[in-house]
Amino acid sequence: MKTRARNIAIVLACVACASAASAQPPQESPTPAPTVRQQPRQPRPAQRAFQRRGALAPGEISEAFNHVAPLVQGGTFELRNFTGGEVIIMGGPGGRMVHIEATKRVRNVQEARARALLNAMRIEVAERGGNVAVRTVPPMGVTSAAPNRPVAIVDYRVVLPPNANLVLRTGSGNVHLQNVSGDAFEIDTLSGDVVMQESRGRMLDLHSITGNMHLLGIAAERALLQSTAGNLEYAGELQPTGLYRFQTHNGDIRVVPSGTPGFDLDAMSYQGELISDFVLRLLQEPQARVQKKRLRGKVGNAGAAITASTFGGKIMIIKPN
Repeated sequence: MKTRARNIAIVLACVACASAASAQPPQESPTPAPTVRQQPRQPRPAQRAFQRRGALAPGEISEAFNHVAPLVQGGTFELRNFTGGEVIIMGGPGGRMVHIEATKRVRNVQEARARALLNAMRIEVAERGGNVAVRTVPPMGVTSAAPNRPVAIVDYRVVLPPNANLVLRTGSGNVHLQNVSGDAFEIDTLSGDVVMQESRGRMLDLHSITGNMHLLGIAAERALLQSTAGNLEYAGELQPTGLYRFQTHNGDIRVVPSGTPGFDLDAMSYQGELISDFVLRLLQEPQARVQKKRLRGKVGNAGAAITASTFGGKIMIIKPN
């Protein structure tokens, strides 16, 4: 009996302790402090572009090129440069050597890539049979005009010996020729202007898309000047049996024969004026099917022949001052 009573007392004591614990208010667990996450600062568009490209090269990076090659009497010098850049060709005092100076230029790109492009741009010179051919090989992925892209161009300065033929093909750069002489000159350019001064040649064949042409102090037996939108100017002595043809679509044509010229003139324009300082013996013109202005006549002995045509420009045959 005593043992059973002791067990009952122990059970009642445990129940009393459990009741007292349940009667106390529950303790709240501590609230964790809020975590503040700092967002990374976004760079501005200009900063993003700078981080993507790297620092731009200051101005431009350039490299000089020099070469001297023999050119036989009556040989041909050929230059192909479609990267853009100016081309200057001068007549030398004598000898049979052609002197080639060039400057390669790269800009609008980070300095490390600019130097890589400069090294990749090549100037190739080929000497065959006494003739000399020069070609510019541009690096990949560059242009001479597109904005915000790498630009790689080459400027040339060439000194030719007397009696040297010339073949020149260029892109957007201007061309300047001075005191050159030879049998034939062929020049093609896309958008650059061509200026030729105090030069002699049997045949001149010049073509341009949008560039102007100014030929001053010229002596040639044959001259063909063509441009799509540029102006044409020719001032020089006409040869007795010379043929001179000038053609442009929207540009003006100005011809200034010097000496004691005699020539046969055939000038035509659809929209522009026809002006002549010379007294012409006019030729009767039959009625044209298409409305246009045309001036045909002879001056003096009419040894040379001048043909000029333009669609929107005017034609002027001017006496020299």
